[in-house]
Amino acid sequence: MVLEDLVRRSWELHRCRMLPLGVEADGFCKWLHEQGYSRSVMRSHITKVSQFNWYLRYLGIKDCSEVQELHADRFISRLSSKHGRIFSGHPLSAIRCLMKYLSIRGILRSTAQTPPYEGVLNAYTADLRHHRGLVDSTIKIYRHYLTPFLQSLDGKDILKSLSEVSPQQVHAFFAKHAQGKADTTRGQIHATLRSFFAFCARQGYVAGHLAEAVPKVFRYRLANVPRHICEQSAQKLLESIDRSTSAGRRDYAIVLLLHTYGVRGVQIRSLRLEDIQWRQSRIQFRSCKGGKEIIDPLTDAVGESLLDYLRYGRPKTVYREVFLTDRAPSHPMKADNLYIMIAARMRCLGITGPVLGPHGFRHGFATRMLNGGQSLKTIADMLGHRDINSTFIYTKIDFETLKQLPLDWPEV
Repeated sequence: MVLEDLVRRSWELHRCRMLPLGVEADGFCKWLHEQGYSRSVMRSHITKVSQFNWYLRYLGIKDCSEVQELHADRFISRLSSKHGRIFSGHPLSAIRCLMKYLSIRGILRSTAQTPPYEGVLNAYTADLRHHRGLVDSTIKIYRHYLTPFLQSLDGKDILKSLSEVSPQQVHAFFAKHAQGKADTTRGQIHATLRSFFAFCARQGYVAGHLAEAVPKVFRYRLANVPRHICEQSAQKLLESIDRSTSAGRRDYAIVLLLHTYGVRGVQIRSLRLEDIQWRQSRIQFRSCKGGKEIIDPLTDAVGESLLDYLRYGRPKTVYREVFLTDRAPSHPMKADNLYIMIAARMRCLGITGPVLGPHGFRHGFATRMLNGGQSLKTIADMLGHRDINSTFIYTKIDFETLKQLPLDWPEV
């Protein structure tokens, strides 16, 4: 795929070939094609990059190696101030693609400054990985909740700022950032700050008492009742999905997997092509959150939905993950992609409730098994729980057994 395949008018082709970006035009077209963009999107991107090229020439830039990220930011800001924040044909996506391509090629010179706390944050990350043995997904959560705290400090001398942190400052930060958050989020902020201050104490950055200054978050085991998606709503959702489109084939297969096996969303996203054992009629879900690997029979309905997606809906790519985004550039789905897809489809059907994401299907699966007379040990194995205590939460919805527990109440 070269520029001539997308641009046919000679004057437009001449503009696209002009310096400074003209020397990278063919390579950019080929890269867009490899990422899975359609011809219409590629043509639109080329047009907008041509506009950016004229802006660079206006600035007097004659060589591609002189292009910087700040030029792209100023170009976008200039158009936004002229046409409004959002307008038809906004080149933001095209310029982002161009910047990514130039970065891959090693041409783009980054002007972003490394934050002063980056060294401490990287040292803490290394400690989490090598000494505590945390996985990358958990480390990402710790970095996410710690970064606002480090940003709130005086960045000129981060070590000096850490040594001057007071318990009152820690308490105020926690109160501000944990207010109104869910119990799980507050617990993650609490664990992050305590872990970080313990690390700083070992390194001599802070006094050892700062970890104790983080307010405690009280959470009682088995305090909540599992909130699930009922069978009627699940079937309504499955029947509503249009399987004539690529996205519909993918979404139907995902929802059917969640409903049939009760696995976590992360197990759906990490499902790989080799995990579907067609000859043995089995499907394997990888362990997560300290649980066990799950190997279940591959039902006919699930197998047909997966084949339909793999043959007619899944983009051609080097990724081994089964489920990919439906828009270019295709990549494995992230947690937000999965949750938004399911929640949006449920809202369109008028299905409301406290749980709209993939985890509601997991609770629904456990509820069906419990109502069907399955033991807690069987449910724990099907859900991949390594410790059966994790399954005890479902005893709260075993109404048939609970009916036998109340004591007789004398009539007044």
